[in-house]
Amino acid sequence: MAAVTSVWFLCILMVDCTFFIEGLLVTLSPPKCYIPCDDSSCSADIICTWDSNHDPSISLNNTYTLHWEDYKNTVTGHSAVIQRNYFTSHSELRVWIQTQDQDGTVFNSKTVSFNTADIIKPSPPEIKEVLSSQEPIEIHWRSPCDWLMLEVGHCEVRHRTEAETAWTEQKEGGVSGSYTLNNPEPCTNYSFQVRCACGTSMMSGWSKVHVIRSAERAPIGKLDIWRDCDMLRPSSNCVLTWKRLPMSQARGHILGYNLTLYYNNGTNSVLNMSAAESVCMICNEVQCYHNSSLKDVKFVSFNAYNALGMTAPSHLAVQTPVTITDQRAIDLKMNRNNLSVSWNATWITDNISEFVVQYKEAGSPLGKGLDWVRVNTSLTKITVKGQFKNYTAYQVSVFTVSDHMVQLYCTDIIHFVQGIPAKVPLFKVLTYGTTHVTLLWETVLMSVHNGVTPYYQIGYGKDNVYNVSAYPQMENRTFTLTNLTEDHNYKVWIKAVNQAGSGPNTTVLFKTQDTENIGTFIQLFFVLLGAGLLLCCSWFCRKNKTCPIAFLDKKIPDPHNSNIIREMKYQINDSLAWLCIPATEQHPKMSIIEIVNISQGAFTSKMADQMNCDIGDNIVEEGRQKTQCGSGKEEYSKMIDSDEDKNEEEEDNDTCSSSSGGDHAGYEQHFMPTELDIKAVEERERTERSWDEMM
Repeated sequence: MAAVTSVWFLCILMVDCTFFIEGLLVTLSPPKCYIPCDDSSCSADIICTWDSNHDPSISLNNTYTLHWEDYKNTVTGHSAVIQRNYFTSHSELRVWIQTQDQDGTVFNSKTVSFNTADIIKPSPPEIKEVLSSQEPIEIHWRSPCDWLMLEVGHCEVRHRTEAETAWTEQKEGGVSGSYTLNNPEPCTNYSFQVRCACGTSMMSGWSKVHVIRSAERAPIGKLDIWRDCDMLRPSSNCVLTWKRLPMSQARGHILGYNLTLYYNNGTNSVLNMSAAESVCMICNEVQCYHNSSLKDVKFVSFNAYNALGMTAPSHLAVQTPVTITDQRAIDLKMNRNNLSVSWNATWITDNISEFVVQYKEAGSPLGKGLDWVRVNTSLTKITVKGQFKNYTAYQVSVFTVSDHMVQLYCTDIIHFVQGIPAKVPLFKVLTYGTTHVTLLWETVLMSVHNGVTPYYQIGYGKDNVYNVSAYPQMENRTFTLTNLTEDHNYKVWIKAVNQAGSGPNTTVLFKTQDTENIGTFIQLFFVLLGAGLLLCCSWFCRKNKTCPIAFLDKKIPDPHNSNIIREMKYQINDSLAWLCIPATEQHPKMSIIEIVNISQGAFTSKMADQMNCDIGDNIVEEGRQKTQCGSGKEEYSKMIDSDEDKNEEEEDNDTCSSSSGGDHAGYEQHFMPTELDIKAVEERERTERSWDEMM
């Protein structure tokens, strides 16, 4: 008996729970009923609206029934009308909603009761007058109750600034139809809305948004200025960048900026940049930068101004950042919305005023993709909020700032998400030999390599793979492969590697040199080099009448010093020329004399001197013979070239003597064949002809 009772009780409980669950799953909100009014009159009918929330798995009929007193109105939507013929004015009315599912289960909303005189809903008021030229802001409106000849009720006002998302509501109980906002933020756009009730009726809807700009005042505070430099190059340019003032500090429309530049040489210059017309200033919603270089600038002073005043000047020492030599660790962690930066600062001295943590999209141009945060020296860790991009490199740097210097403390690169590195853009052979090759490649740019590239892999074949560090990131790199086989073809590849994997290969083909070919090449090189030098010297001697090579001669040989030339002159112009011809010399064959072209003026001058020479006695001086025919026949290394020697020649031109055939200091001894040389040549020719006849 007890078991049967327990089962019966459990069944009842399950049924009750089922109805309870269905009641929770299907809920109908009580109806909201009102009599709508426009600017001049009110409607005679009542409009009721409601909402229904239920589980989508429960199938309901598409029809709802509005019940009031003994009447009902079935509709397919979420609103229904109670016509004036079916209710009594200024009387109580009870209203509810009913629906059912396809199984016939009925669902009812709660019943609401109201007096039909209290559900009048007037139209929204209209804001008519605004006083905002001075503080505070004052708005005025006209209540719709005046149009409907109804008792004026209370009104509500709400407002917010452009930067705010939530409204600030102020409930006004008077009938003045105005509202005053005290202490508004200067030069700020405020949005206002108003709604009113008539007597004890319902509140109207909110009026249209009315925007009012508060009065302008002089700016306050200072600009947050910084400079953006290419830190990976030791002598890089920098540009000045700054954050735009928030409206709470600008307190008006910023008309422009005053920039004073103090140079290293002690001079300075002042620039006025109009916010509307300056072409050297580039801005976005948050920041601006001056697109002129800060090269040779030591210090800057900067402020902003509006129509009523200007900010206090901001100062910044411009120092090209230099990488710290000792290794100070910086720890970086990043997710999509946050960047955490920590560093070691136990060494910080008293003259350091603050840290600046800068993060920049690697590879972006100066002034762009940059942001920074100023940090007190008591802190060594911060978290920066922002929307960070996937596959984008961010260079995070910590700077120390003092009164006279900005110094790079530590820097590193981080990605939120890394991707496969890009292909190495350039890979080529720099030099090669018989058993080695030096390879050069261009590093993958940080803006395209999808991650930090810690190293590159270089290899050939299956077993020859080398890992090469990628630091520093921005410099072209070289690597030498050794122990190669001479006169052998090689195919070498390179690829960038990071946490996400390795990028595509870039290959280069080359052939090592052969030892024998190298020897032949070296010999040929020196032969060609010697021939080239001789050709150059020959051309130079012909053009300049001088020869630059010491072992050939330091002076130009003068044919007028030749006895053969003088003999020709004497034979033609002088009947006594035979007295000046050495008896030991015979007439050489003129056909074998090489004619050297010299300037006509020089030859004429020399010939004139020789032709005016008189025959004199031979003078023996210091144990050797000397001819006083204008050329002064000493050793040819002492040929007449200077004006002093020419003067001596003019003094001695009255006499003429010839040296004997044994004198080896004359022109012929240096530059012309002797009689013995000519006889030797003739003897050799006769011998060769004799052998030819015998053969």
